Amino acid sequence: MHATQFSNHTALFQLPIRPSVNDALTPMPFRWLLSLTLLLCLLNGCGTYNMEEVRLAFEDGNFEGALAYLDENPPKKSKLPYLFERGLVAQYANRFEESNRAFENAEITAEDLYTKSISREVVSLLTSDTVRSYPGTRYERLLVHYYRAFNYIYLNLPDEALVECRRAGRLLQYYADEDATYNFAGAAFIAYLSGILYEWTGDWNDAYIAYRQAEAGYQRYTEQFGIPLPEDIGYALVRLARLLDFEEEALRYAQLYGEPRPRPPRSGELILIYESGFVPQKVEKNVFLPILKTDRFEDDDEEEEKKKMRRFADQVVKRRHHHYKEIEVEYLLRVAIPAYTSNRPQLAGVEARVEDIQVPGVLVEDIEEIAIATFASEQGTILLRTVVRGLVKYLAFRRANKEGELAGRLVNLFNVATERADTRSWETLPNQIFLVRMRLPAGTHDVTLSFLNGENQPVRTETLHDVSIRANGMTFLNYRTFE
Repeated sequence: MHATQFSNHTALFQLPIRPSVNDALTPMPFRWLLSLTLLLCLLNGCGTYNMEEVRLAFEDGNFEGALAYLDENPPKKSKLPYLFERGLVAQYANRFEESNRAFENAEITAEDLYTKSISREVVSLLTSDTVRSYPGTRYERLLVHYYRAFNYIYLNLPDEALVECRRAGRLLQYYADEDATYNFAGAAFIAYLSGILYEWTGDWNDAYIAYRQAEAGYQRYTEQFGIPLPEDIGYALVRLARLLDFEEEALRYAQLYGEPRPRPPRSGELILIYESGFVPQKVEKNVFLPILKTDRFEDDDEEEEKKKMRRFADQVVKRRHHHYKEIEVEYLLRVAIPAYTSNRPQLAGVEARVEDIQVPGVLVEDIEEIAIATFASEQGTILLRTVVRGLVKYLAFRRANKEGELAGRLVNLFNVATERADTRSWETLPNQIFLVRMRLPAGTHDVTLSFLNGENQPVRTETLHDVSIRANGMTFLNYRTFE
């Protein structure tokens, strides 16, 4: 478990180049062995830390131990996932400035990696996607701003927290401009949190805009993920429209969502963010696709062969769920692709209670659903690229085999050894995020959290002592469980 408290002030494809005449002068199989050795060295350079060690330290609440392990095992490659992990672990260890430095480096790295290296694209066709730059998913890059905003909340730097809200908004707009079909995963939660933070600083106009964006975002969430609009957003729209003298809008929102509850004098708000479980991990899945005896996809012209390879790869992908007679099949092409399986935690909800005041947590972000939906939208591209790579390896084997049996065996061994799926991701993210917004009298309170299972039944409780609430202010709490 993890809890942090802060009380605020008021307020595309390229095939390998064929050997030249000079290359042909290099004795076989020495040339193959040398090339394969160099490529294996490149591939082995991608070694990284063991995330199982980090996750175990997380579950024990040993965040300092997790940080020490990450520092002792920096990655040689795949820097971005490491920075994601380090930023989140540092926040849980209450090292907020250190966390922000890691997340800032992650943002810079992700931006640099967005334009992919052509040389690594070529090598990935010969080896695996693990040698390609990992730029992070859209939702991973977006959630960096959520965690950075909370770091600034804990550091009592509200203006900097609002900067993260604006940067998240610009990133979302960039995604929308780049891809008209983007489903805005993460947008609703970020907008909701932004509305709360703008209210925290007394910026009613920007708070109103953010809540309107959250309203639209959760309407999309309801359609795609079944996550309903939090009741509080409707009430906030009514309240802020009146503060801003938007009479028609206030009337319309009041008719839609009802009247907000009156705010008692000398009271403040508790904003509790509860994160549960771990996001699903990517795993490797083997797919076998048939190459038929009647297939012809080689060509003497290199450019024409590239075109044929792409067309043939698409044809092979379509054979995935078809059955062929053994007599028709020349070769079963094995390719490794990433896959997700659900990893729902035991604890799937929360209720907060202070004396006779009890407020349930509202699901505001389902990262598992978003991760799986994002991957599903990309799966076709990943599979096609993977099949092209498999065909390139298969052709290399056939050509090497013609030059000598030993060369053919070496290439086949290399192909088997390097066929790996890209399973990189931000693994310490929570599975789901809930939010409790609770109005309390000013003063110091003990807050009892009841954690719920999938049937909405309490499993266990935890009491957070001496939570300070200021009149007309907001107090932020962060809590994480791992069951």
